[in-house]
Parts: sequence; C-alpha cells; structure tokens
Amino acid sequence: MKKTYYFFNFISSYRNIFLKVLFFEILYSIRFGTLIPKIKIHNNAKRTDTVPCVYYFLHEISKFLKEKGIKSIVDIGSGYGRVVNFISSINNIKTCGVEYDKEAFNYSLKIRKKNINLYCGDIFDFDLKKFNSKCFILVEPFKKIKDRTKLLNKIKRIYPKQKKYIIAVNNYRGNFPKFLKLIHSTIASKSRTLKIFEVS
Repeated sequence: MKKTYYFFNFISSYRNIFLKVLFFEILYSIRFGTLIPKIKIHNNAKRTDTVPCVYYFLHEISKFLKEKGIKSIVDIGSGYGRVVNFISSINNIKTCGVEYDKEAFNYSLKIRKKNINLYCGDIFDFDLKKFNSKCFILVEPFKKIKDRTKLLNKIKRIYPKQKKYIIAVNNYRGNFPKFLKLIHSTIASKSRTLKIFEVS
C-alpha cells in the first residue's frame, strides 16, 4: 500500500468532521513544526501501519485528561511520538510510549520532550504496573481483534477496583469487551473514531 493512499483516503475518512480536523492539523503542525507527518507502511499481518493520530482527536483527548485530572498516560504503539509529545506539551503530565518498530522508536527518541519515557518492544512482554498509569491510549496498534482483547484484559487486571480509562482511536474492527463502558465518542466515519471507555 502506497503512502499516497493515505492522503486521498484522509479526506473521505474524516468527512463528518473534516473542517475541524483540517483546522487543528494546520494549527498544531505549525506550532510543533511538523507540516508533513511521518508514515511507515509495515505490511505486517499483526501490526498496523505507523500512521499519526490527527490533532483534532488529540485536542479532544487532552481536554478529557484535564477534565478527569489524569496525571499520566501510556501510548500503546507510540510510533514516531506524536501522541506522547502532544500530551506532554499540552497537558504537562507524565507520558509513556511503547513501540515495537525499532526505526520508529529511534526517531521518537530524538524528538521526545520532557516527562516522556519511551520503550521499545512487544507490549505483552511488559508488566503494565511499571508504568504507574491508569490511562492507556490505543491508536489502532493491532490488526487482530484477539490481540486487542488480550491487552484490554491485561489492563483490566491491574489495579483492581480502581478506575481506569481506555482511549481508543480508529479501533473500528470488532466489538470491545463488555467490561468497557463507553463514556465519549466522536465519529468521523466508520473507520475513523475516537472512543473513550471506563474500565469496570
């Protein structure tokens, strides 16, 4: 799949909120000096391509984190670092990123901002408690629903009886487990969504 596909697909994918998406892409691209976002095509059976989360969704995520007083987040599949750098800069909270691809990870190390810890490896090899966070961001890191469900079950088991949050971006494949309570939803199209869940 060619990178040019994403450019033409971008317009139709965010058609329901396109003007908002375009406005925030311009605003924050200028602010952060990243006019052309990095994309990597993996052609991997298990992991999705490295495609950045749109700034409008990050803007909405940032507002949610402030509203709930969340002090730290973990970005699963942190790619080139757009999510962690945005949250660290705008919310000024501790951010962690876990990225499987070494090339994307090494690039993100070069541009990371303060309060950011980055790790390279398979998320299933990590003890989630080491991140000391109850909020996890998933920008569609998995192609297989069973892998996503496996991770969500792993998150559910940490800090039992304590409130945890899952922020899912573009996770449109399959259904989420019933222990997730949807508390926010922004729908750009069938495949481009922002959904925030409370883990019960």
